[in-house]
Amino acid sequence: MHNSFLATNKTKAPFIWGLFIYLFFSLTSFALDGKTLFYKYNCSSCHAPDRRVVGPSFLEISKRYGQSQKAIETVAKLIIKPKPEHWPGMAYMPPFDIPFEEAKALAKYVLIDSIKELKNKKNEKKEDVEDIIDEAEQFH
Repeated sequence: MHNSFLATNKTKAPFIWGLFIYLFFSLTSFALDGKTLFYKYNCSSCHAPDRRVVGPSFLEISKRYGQSQKAIETVAKLIIKPKPEHWPGMAYMPPFDIPFEEAKALAKYVLIDSIKELKNKKNEKKEDVEDIIDEAEQFH
């Protein structure tokens, strides 16, 4: 009986490890989604992708730092330890005591993903207007 118990548990072990690994990476990737972190850390109280709120817009930040991997790392460091002298005339941004990987995910959202979202919204609006304004349907 003892041997059959071990045999049964040995066949379940790979499944359990597989499930554990799947859940770990699923939750980790969810936690590192920049947009999710943007709302989790309440960044929207001071920032917006397309306009100044209290701090600079993401468009302004992206124009200043670019969209390279080096820019993502630079902005991630500034999220953790801001330098107010980089944005004179703006409100002071408090330091965020968050893991560097989360700061990088946030920085990627700020510099790249939010800008892509803005471009997609702009294109959707153009399509909506083109659907409404149909020359063939207009009275002349």
